[in-house]
Amino acid sequence: MLNDLAHRVGQGEHWWENFEQALDWILEPMGIGWEDFKKKDYIRGNVRYHKYRDKGFSTPSRKFELYSTVLEKMGYDPLPQFREPPESPVATPELYERFPYILITGRRQPGFFHSENRQVPWLRELHRDPVVEIHPEAAQREGIGEGDWVVIESPRGKVRQRAKLFEGMDPRIVSAEHAWWFPEDETPGHGWDVSNINVLTDNAYEACDPAMGATHVRTLLCRIYPES
Repeated sequence: MLNDLAHRVGQGEHWWENFEQALDWILEPMGIGWEDFKKKDYIRGNVRYHKYRDKGFSTPSRKFELYSTVLEKMGYDPLPQFREPPESPVATPELYERFPYILITGRRQPGFFHSENRQVPWLRELHRDPVVEIHPEAAQREGIGEGDWVVIESPRGKVRQRAKLFEGMDPRIVSAEHAWWFPEDETPGHGWDVSNINVLTDNAYEACDPAMGATHVRTLLCRIYPES
C-alpha cells in the first residue's frame, strides 16, 4: 500500500516499481528472492542464545538499562515513575463530579484486529455490535440492563455501545471496545463516529505524554447512561 501510495504522490523514485521488488530487497540478505521464498514452507535463521554475553544489549551502555540513558540525553526523566494522568478523579476532581467513571479503551475481541475484519460477515455474526463492560453495581445505579444500548460520554463527545455486565472489574471502571465502524452503513463514513471510542479520547498536545507523545486511552473520565 505504501509503495503504491508513494507513486501516486510523486515519490516513486525513492521506492520500488512494484511490491514484489520490495520483497526481493527484504529477502536479499538471505540470498533468495520472493519467488524462491514462496516455494518454501518456512525459513528459520540461525538461532544464537545469550548473544549479550559477547556484545551486550542494544543500549548505549551495552547494559540492561533500568535507568534509560537515551531518555536522560533527551532531557527526560530516565527512571520510570508514576504520574497522575491529566484527567482523573485526583487530577480533575471537578470534572469527576460530572463524569464519575474511569474509561479504559481498547478492549479486544477475537477475530478483529483494530478496525479490520468488521466487513467479514461470519465474524460479525459472532460479534455483531460494539460492547462496553460495566460492573452490575454501576449498571443498577444507572438503570442499565444486560444488552442495552447505552451512551458513553466524555467531555469531548459521545458514542453508543451495547452493555455487558461483568462482575470481575472495579465498579468505578467502564471498559469499551475500540475501532468500530459499520460496513453495512451505506453513508460515506460507514458510521465511523457512531461507536468509535476515539471520539471520546483527547488528542490535544497538552494531554499527550511529553516523552513518548502517546495519548491517554486508558485513563479518561466518562459517564454512561441508557440510550433514550
